[in-house]
Amino acid sequence: MAVIFRSEKHIKTFHNPLNNFMPEPQEVEVRFDPLLDHFAVFNPALEDKARLFFGAQDWELVKKLAEASKENCFMCPPKVREITPKYPEDFLEEGRLVKGECTLFPNLFPTAPRHAVIAVGEAHFRKIDEFSPEILADGLSLGIEFLRLIAEKDPGLNFGLLCANYLLPAGASLVHPHFQAVANKEAFPRQNELLKKSQAYFLRHGKNFWEELCATEKEEGKRFIGQYGRVVFITSFAPLGGNEVLAVIEGARGLFEITTEDIWDLARGVSAVLKGYNALGYGTFNFTLFLPALLENPPYFYAHMRLITRQNLYENYRTDDYFLQRQLGAELIITPPEQVAQAIKKFF
Repeated sequence: MAVIFRSEKHIKTFHNPLNNFMPEPQEVEVRFDPLLDHFAVFNPALEDKARLFFGAQDWELVKKLAEASKENCFMCPPKVREITPKYPEDFLEEGRLVKGECTLFPNLFPTAPRHAVIAVGEAHFRKIDEFSPEILADGLSLGIEFLRLIAEKDPGLNFGLLCANYLLPAGASLVHPHFQAVANKEAFPRQNELLKKSQAYFLRHGKNFWEELCATEKEEGKRFIGQYGRVVFITSFAPLGGNEVLAVIEGARGLFEITTEDIWDLARGVSAVLKGYNALGYGTFNFTLFLPALLENPPYFYAHMRLITRQNLYENYRTDDYFLQRQLGAELIITPPEQVAQAIKKFF
């Protein structure tokens, strides 16, 4: 069976004062996520509104912020391996994890029982299209190694995620690129929803939703971006965030089924997606690698990453979230996912 993509279109008319109060039909398309209790809305007229209300990324401003913060940045070498926090020897003998230019250490202000920060690269500032596959692979590898360490030494913490905030509008407090790994006794709310809905789909249809999704999207082609190894990159039909891209690791049912090759292929694709975001005019992002319980490999789930763009950074920027996203749990589509896929595909 193929995954079903359901949408509804509604056309309503009002008298527009910008056009001498002439009757004007407005179309709203509601797209329903094929797995979750979620929908996203799209109005073609919003593309023009977005140009008025959301400014372009001001890279000169970002560079000024980077220059002003570089001297005191604890993620820059050599400070990152001298003054950052360390784990106790009984958890991590070396205190920190290091791979290439990347360093993992405890977060001074944790928001989960285990919360690590990964300084991604020695450069204090890099543009969104300057994240090489090599630097991403090293950062992702450290996060996955840390979660595996928790599974081994902290069995009470059953669930973990690997995440990223890039620049202030995405929630980062520092310009220096970094990822974060968190672990908790209970699944995080979105993680819990994905797991429960994936299990329900499996019980109802006898098939893995993520396998079905990848097969359907590759066959239809409208939102399929590309594939490296086992990692399939597609745009979401009803995105959970701006310009959402899904990176599904086919066959990797859990943390310990993610191979070294998978990490490299994921890094190659993420690097390409970020170049695509840059070409679309975006300069900030979030991502999360969603996993099941750390020691489990359920037949109904595949490990997957969700990448989204956030508001650009410029003087007096406004947030890209409002009641629709933060309180109603829906999402606003500015650019149709099919167009986003075509824009990013050229970088694969």
